[in-house]
Formats: sequence, structure tokens, C-alpha cells
Amino acid sequence: MWIWIAGAALAGAVFGVGAARLAGRKCRQRELGEISDLAAHILNGTEIAGRAACEETLYARIENQLIRIQRMTRGKQEEAEKSRERIQQLITEIAHQMRTPLVNMETYLEFLQDEDISQEEAEEYVTAVQLSEQKLHFLVESFIKMSRLEHHIIQIKKEETDLAATIFSVVSQMRKKAGEKGIRIYAEVPENLFCPHDANWLGEALVNVLDNAVKYSADGGSIELSAVKNDMFLRIRIQDHGIGIEEGEENKVFQRFYRGRRVTAEEGFGIGLYLAREIITRHGGFMKISREEPGIAAEIYLEASGCQ
Repeated sequence: MWIWIAGAALAGAVFGVGAARLAGRKCRQRELGEISDLAAHILNGTEIAGRAACEETLYARIENQLIRIQRMTRGKQEEAEKSRERIQQLITEIAHQMRTPLVNMETYLEFLQDEDISQEEAEEYVTAVQLSEQKLHFLVESFIKMSRLEHHIIQIKKEETDLAATIFSVVSQMRKKAGEKGIRIYAEVPENLFCPHDANWLGEALVNVLDNAVKYSADGGSIELSAVKNDMFLRIRIQDHGIGIEEGEENKVFQRFYRGRRVTAEEGFGIGLYLAREIITRHGGFMKISREEPGIAAEIYLEASGCQ
């Protein structure tokens, strides 16, 4: 009797273990099938709906990891798409900017082939070709600078240099162009203003800002440049009294190739302020434009730490 009961119990135990193993095997097969479905969702680009987020099982961990992989992959795909769109836009913008000087060069070179043109006309056409060539050279150099700055190829090397000397050097460079329009530049800058900066690159940023001020100022006007330092920032301010900008354009003027709605006959490519802000940003500072009516004020802020 006891032998029979023991045998029955053993058989029941064996059957129970076998049933449990079979159930476990079916459960694992189901989970593997579901994991395979999750992988298929990733490959097909369809959203994974997490069903075991609150569970603490191996399947739940794998599901969570696959969801994270999908999100990371999708994020990288979206970034790649944005990058591709930016490249396409840049190519379009470059082609648009270069088309006019190229067409002008082609036209005037054709004129020069005419055997009946006078010496005066030939000289005029050659000058026009040279001007177009200069514009193309400026554009190419600007594109190279933009690319190097955006990809951090150019390194800003700040040194303890007299900022006043950098500013006055820029003013000296711009006096001839300003003088051609009868514009006076008034500079109020403390002497021996030593502040860590890259004189070459900061100088280029200031030249771009000052060049804009001269370009869009009326003949016989004036431009005021000043530099002041407080506990937090060193501020360089350049104010003109020119055509100015319209309300809402204060940030747009920093966009690559953007030109204000008030710009009519003045030549330009909308690159100067874009490059200036990139350079200032690399210096650890920031830049802003405000409407003054007439004109605008461009303000450059650099960290005052390290300035004397």
C-alpha cells in the first residue's frame, strides 16, 4: 500500500516537473517570438509598444533595451536627415550667392571678345570682371571660414593682449572706407585694457560689424564705438545711424545670408554678422543687436574674468 502511494507520488512529481518544464519552454518560446517581433519593428521602423515596462523579468529588460535602441537609432536618423537638409540648403545658398558674379564675369568676358569695342569700354569691362572676381574670392574665403568655425577646425587662441590696441587697429583699417563716405568714427576705449582674446579673430569680428555700420550709414554720418568693463562682462558697443532694421529682425540678422528688409541698393551677402557672432561665441561671449531708430547698436559681451 505504502509502496503504491510512494510510486504514485513520485509519478506525480515527475509529471509535475515535466509539465513545468514544458510550460517554461512554451513561455520562453513565446517570449523569444515576441522579442523577434520587437526586432522586426525596429527593422521596419515601426514604434515598439512596451508591454512589460513594470515587470522585473529578463524579457522586460530585453524589451526595454530594444526600445532604447530604437529611440537612439531614430534620433540618429533624424539628426542625419537634418544634417542632409542643412547641407542641401547650404549648397543651394552658395550656388545662389555665386551665380551673380559668375554671370557678370561671363557677360563682360563676352563683351571683351567684341573686336569693335573701344579702349575705354575694354577698360570698363576689365574692371567689372575684376570686381566680380573679388566678390567670388570673398565668398569662397567666407565659406571656408564658416565651415572651419562650425566644425571647430579653427581654434581660438586667447592671449593676455591689449584689447584697446585690437580695437584701434580695426578702427584704423576701416577709416579709409568710412572716409570715402564722409563718415566719422568716434572711439571711446580705455587705454591698456588687457583682456584674454585672440587678436586676429576678434579683430575680424569687429571689422565685420564695423563694415556693416559703414555700409548701411548715410554719407556724412557718424559711428560711435565704446568699450566698458564691469564685474561680469566687458562690453564693446558699435552704434550707427544708418538705415537700421525692422522690428523682429534683431535675431534674424545673425542668420547666414540674411539681409534686412530695408536693404535696397547696398551690396552685401549677409555673412558678416553671422561670422562675427560665431567668432564671439568661440571666445565664450555673446552678441546682440538692438534697434535705435535711426540705425542699430551692435553689442559684444566678453567675460570680464582675466581682464585688467
